[in-house]
Parts: sequence; C-alpha cells; structure tokens
Amino acid sequence: MRYILVADVGGTKLATALFNQQQQLLIKKEVPSDVTNRETLFHCLINSFEKLCIEQEVSINEISKVCIGVPGIVDVQKGLAVYQNNIPWSNFPISERLIEFFPYAQILMDNDVNMATWGEYNARGFRKEVMVYVTLSTGLSCCTVVNGEFIRGTGLAGEIGFNIVGNDGETLEESVSGPAIEKLGRALLGNSEIRLKDMMELYYKGDLIMNKLLQQLIYCMEKQLHQMILMLDPHCIVLGGGFFNHHPKIIEQIKEVIQQRLLNTPFEGKEQIIGSSIRKGEAGLYGAAMK
Repeated sequence: MRYILVADVGGTKLATALFNQQQQLLIKKEVPSDVTNRETLFHCLINSFEKLCIEQEVSINEISKVCIGVPGIVDVQKGLAVYQNNIPWSNFPISERLIEFFPYAQILMDNDVNMATWGEYNARGFRKEVMVYVTLSTGLSCCTVVNGEFIRGTGLAGEIGFNIVGNDGETLEESVSGPAIEKLGRALLGNSEIRLKDMMELYYKGDLIMNKLLQQLIYCMEKQLHQMILMLDPHCIVLGGGFFNHHPKIIEQIKEVIQQRLLNTPFEGKEQIIGSSIRKGEAGLYGAAMK
C-alpha cells in the first residue's frame, strides 16, 4: 500500500493529513504553527507528518507523494517558498528539505489558494470548465482554473486584494479582510477588545452598526465578482476561506446584489454560478492530495 502526505501551512495553524492512493482521507491533524523561525516551522511540519504515520502504522518507505500548500509567492518548479507575510519561509527550499525525510516520495508544492482551488475544482467533477475560487479570511486572494490549468501569469495572478475599491485609494483587502472588518467594527462599536466572531453574532441579531459595516463588504465583493463575471464568464465562482465558510448568509446577500446589477443584460441570471465551498476548511488538503 502507498500513501500520500499533505499539508496546508498557515501562519496560525498547520493542517496535515494522510490519504491513501485512492485519495481517500484517512486521518488529519491541526496544530498551532510554530513561526518562531523557519526551522521551528519546518520541524513542526515534520513532527505532524511523523505522528500521522505512527498512528496509522505507515512507514516512510510507503509514502509515495508529499504535497504542501504554502501561502504567498512560490516557485513551483524550484520547490521554493519565495515570499510570505505570515510565516518565516522567505526563499525557503521546502522541496529540497522534504526530500531529506522522504527520499522515496514525489515532492510537490504550490500556493495554498491554488491547492484549495484544485480541491474545489475536483469536488465538482470539473475537467475543462472555467472556475474562480475566492478566499476571504485574514487576507484575500483568488485563483482561476481554465481547462484544468491554473492561470498563473508571471507569478502574481489572483492577488485581487490589491484592487482599488475606495475613493481614497483603499484596496479590497483593506476594506473587506477579517482584520479590516474587525478594526472598523471596533471603532464603530466603541469596543477595542471585541472580536470578529462576536461582531458577526451582533450582525445576526440585527445590530444596525454591524449591518451597515457588512453592507460595505457586500458592496465591495459584489463589484469584484461582477468584474470577474464580465471578464471571464466562468462556469463557477466559489467563495471560500474562513469568513465565507462560516457565513453563507453573506454569500446569498452578495448574489442578491449582483442579481440586480445583471438584470436586463446578456449576463442576467449569472449570479447563480456563485456558490459556497464544498470542501470548506479541507479544500486545501484534498487539493494537495489530488495534485
């Protein structure tokens, strides 16, 4: 029997999993990411992999593939984690280091959003379709797949967080990311300690301040998705990441606004291509296993 080890490396948590060759999930773990330095994070990853293997009584020689999703800019061909703003792996040779521990395995790595996108693409049985995956959590990014291939550009395709949406030059990420909403919410509510989770509870209870704040998010995301529909006319747009995975109501409200914008145009009804994630928080793990 041969097995696949995968990881979704983040600045807050590290998710790892063991799959069999039929790409069936056998076991997964989540541990806090030790981002003290590049070596502590790497050994955090190795330790998690080793625990998975021990618990399933799998030897290193039985691992046929190791696939890692890493945030930020990556060099897939060289196996380098080039740049990140939340983990200490600047120009870190992740593939080269993994070979030391898994000499008989194929080593693959890619951007974490690409991995999640691939998980969602395959969950829908897509092969030739055009799909856009948008993730919103601590940051904001997207990935586009066309005919089963990632659109990479020269390396920065999908960094929609830099899109200008405000009259004073505010970017999309500065307007709708988790930290941005939390910062604005604290100011409007007059509570410097309140967390985004608690703000959302107020929103669902009908709090007028939070309703106004979330309307900003809905407006900004509607503009971004409207542009994607006009430019790509994709088969599917998936809204994932921590925020959208936990708040499907916001997705429905975004769709309602887009529906009105598209009325009496050739794109009328296209808001129906927008949907929530199937794999949720496991999208990156499944995507890595299917690479």
